[in-house]
Amino acid sequence: MQNSIHQCSSAEAGLPVCPARDSILKYRRRRGHNTRATAQDLRRDLLFSLLEAGAKTAQRTLNDSAAGLSFGLSRAQRLFQPPPPGFPPGPQGDSAVSLISAPLDFLERTKQDYGTIVGLLLGGERVVLVADPAAAKQVLIDDALVFGKEGTAFFPGSSLTGNGLLVSDGEIHKRQRRLSNPAFRKAAVETYAAAMVSATQNTLKNRWQSGGVRDVYADFNELTLEITLDALFGIHASESGDGLSSSTETTEIVDAVAMAFEFFTRRAGGIPIPESIPTWDNLQFASAVTRLDRVVYRLIDERRQELAANGGYAEGTERKDLLNSLLVSVDDDGQGMSNEALRSELMTLLVAGQETSGILLGWATALLAFNPEVQDKAVAEVEAVLKGHRPEAADTRLLPYIEAVVLESLRLYSPAYMVGRCAQQDTSLGGWPLQAGTTILVSPYLLHRDPAVWGPDSTAFRPERWQQWQEAAKGGGFMALLSGLGPNGAYLPFGGGPRNCIGTYFAMQEAILVIATVLQLYKLKPAHQASFPASKPLITLRPEEVRLQILLR
Repeated sequence: MQNSIHQCSSAEAGLPVCPARDSILKYRRRRGHNTRATAQDLRRDLLFSLLEAGAKTAQRTLNDSAAGLSFGLSRAQRLFQPPPPGFPPGPQGDSAVSLISAPLDFLERTKQDYGTIVGLLLGGERVVLVADPAAAKQVLIDDALVFGKEGTAFFPGSSLTGNGLLVSDGEIHKRQRRLSNPAFRKAAVETYAAAMVSATQNTLKNRWQSGGVRDVYADFNELTLEITLDALFGIHASESGDGLSSSTETTEIVDAVAMAFEFFTRRAGGIPIPESIPTWDNLQFASAVTRLDRVVYRLIDERRQELAANGGYAEGTERKDLLNSLLVSVDDDGQGMSNEALRSELMTLLVAGQETSGILLGWATALLAFNPEVQDKAVAEVEAVLKGHRPEAADTRLLPYIEAVVLESLRLYSPAYMVGRCAQQDTSLGGWPLQAGTTILVSPYLLHRDPAVWGPDSTAFRPERWQQWQEAAKGGGFMALLSGLGPNGAYLPFGGGPRNCIGTYFAMQEAILVIATVLQLYKLKPAHQASFPASKPLITLRPEEVRLQILLR
């Protein structure tokens, strides 16, 4: 007997979860169809219901958003209009296809042909590409209020991250940053060091013990998710070393995050369709966000109850994670974050922190494997400093060469290879007049490889270049090297100015401790006949995969 809608689950029918199922049922009722239907009927009707819903959404947009329609038309018109007077020179015509198809080649070629401040037309949007240190400083630091996030093209917000630090602007951003800062201070972040090392040791024991060839980038992605969930919510890896615990809560988070990352990857490779349009991709993504919301809001409610029972103080609870730190943080008026604001910041930290750390570790270990002389120096430092003991938070200051490896990896392969801003008013940049609403793309990728700044070996992996700056910092550590736009005014792997990455110390500590733990136990070599990993620039600068031969020391 064929399964009916009452006899088979959405998954068994090959359907998304409840939102899509409800949409189909409504569609069938409107058409007078029997709601008891086969899976084949449901899949067919899903297509028609999506088309119908999409048409209605488009109609609502036309009826209710004249401003949005006007914006779309004006963008189309700009395809055929000359640039505004004084707009920086650049390629003729629209360069969107060239940028999407080969981003890094396009950036390098554009700089070579037109200089360090270039005017572009991208999908009908007037954009200025910046690869000039002084102009980058103006955008990110000196005139940070003039160049905000609001209105930035190609960096759309998402229902996943909400109005978190990554996309918020103005007073909302200032307040959220103020409330979040205590949780990311050095002393607070150092309390997570032991968990970072334990998770790394579990990963190595479970996945690397037998050696062989592995895609270490995939392993590090799972590891950084474990570390992030532990730091955010206190969700620990299982004692067996098999990764995260298999609770329903953890499984829901991991599955939903994986689906969200797949969605963003597909979205970055083509024309982004607004999340409000009920495509198959968007419905699945909406389902993932709903599941994450359910878990995160439940965790927030539970913690608020725990804190209330403890008189509002985190010190008396067993929880020592970022959620608790954010819950007890209050502004001058004694007000903390709302549940919605907390949810947005937690989602932002989960998405942004986990992925970029996995990317950094993937590139860093690839560079070590393909530069054995650098790896040998790093191992010698680890052995001399640690003498076989587990790395601890205090050791990050005693491993300057490992620190230099991380800084140099970020220079060559910064995960955030483009940083977007928007002119909030008419202004000028590097002597070029800009109209309000112009998007600015600052390129760390180009700045970090500029021979005029870094010397003739600007594309070489040479951690030793950081030694002079480390000595000049006089014990200030990596945070001194990352202040402003770096020691030479052209280094911004974590951004710069008031919107620099709030998790900088967390990310640097994590990378140093993980790499030190790996080098204590394993030697890294390129897989047989393998070439250096290819870049996969989407929203972030990922490696395709990092296949390395893992050898026990």
